[in-house]
Amino acid sequence: MTGEAWLGDVARAARALGTRSPEDFARIAALLGMGGPPAGPPRARPEAPGPDAPAWRAPARDKDPARTRTDSDPPEFRHRDRPGRSTTVTVLVPDDVDRRFPHTWTTPSLARPRERGEAPRRPPHLPLLAPRSTAALLTMLLSRVTPEGELDVDRATEELARARPLTAIPRLPLSTLRYGVQILADTSGAMEPFARDVDDVVTHVRALAGVAGTQVLRFADVPLRGAGPGSRATWERPYRPPRPGVRVLILSDLGAGGPTLNPWRATEQEWRTTIDLIRRRGCEPVALVPLPERHWPRWARLLLPVLTWDRGTTVGKALGARR
Repeated sequence: MTGEAWLGDVARAARALGTRSPEDFARIAALLGMGGPPAGPPRARPEAPGPDAPAWRAPARDKDPARTRTDSDPPEFRHRDRPGRSTTVTVLVPDDVDRRFPHTWTTPSLARPRERGEAPRRPPHLPLLAPRSTAALLTMLLSRVTPEGELDVDRATEELARARPLTAIPRLPLSTLRYGVQILADTSGAMEPFARDVDDVVTHVRALAGVAGTQVLRFADVPLRGAGPGSRATWERPYRPPRPGVRVLILSDLGAGGPTLNPWRATEQEWRTTIDLIRRRGCEPVALVPLPERHWPRWARLLLPVLTWDRGTTVGKALGARR
């Protein structure tokens, strides 16, 4: 190698140019900075060998056959001590005609196999309710409307214009969560696939109504059989509704999910007794059901406000269920 040129570069250039004579080889080597005789005018290309001559044989050099090579003759392919005449070195770069663009996959690759003894990773949680509207939807669903807003100027003006005394200051309606929320979470076998969604709703309700204003009771199939804040050992039977004014949020399938031949499936009469017990206490129940409407029990819509627990549920649908 001389500088940045190799003998392989000379061979590749000679092959690309169809060179066969030693003079042309020496001229290519000089152009690549490997020495050799100065570049002169191009000589006439010798005739191509006949069809009987082998393809690898180059034509003989034009010289005196009687003359023998001496040590004083300059070598054709030898590293010279002095640099070449050209001050710049031209590096031959092959032209990549068939350029291949990087391939991009449309689907992500598979996860790395789990090592022996490594704890399994939980998949990312995709909640049933849209994250951007969960807070607004739960606020609309659980808030209680009270006449504790700003002064209702129109009503006050109307009463005074009719010369009627204002026995009470008329105020605009105001939605509030200060009365608290009780969550009844179903832990039956049919609700096991939605356990993380139940915890997600509980977390959002506590952030809206406060930890002190949120009571979480768990039950299996129907609260009438017992409900409590912890394990089954803490459940009380029968179920006791909260204080008057508290909104009751029921997270359950209302007996519509699970195996068909489930012997512990809640009946319509049990749910009617539970809802009647909540309303006699002065509370309003509302249910989130993780099933499409076509799978709801026929009596569910007539018994209490029910909302589909799904990404397609909007704040407008929550307002319609409240009415």
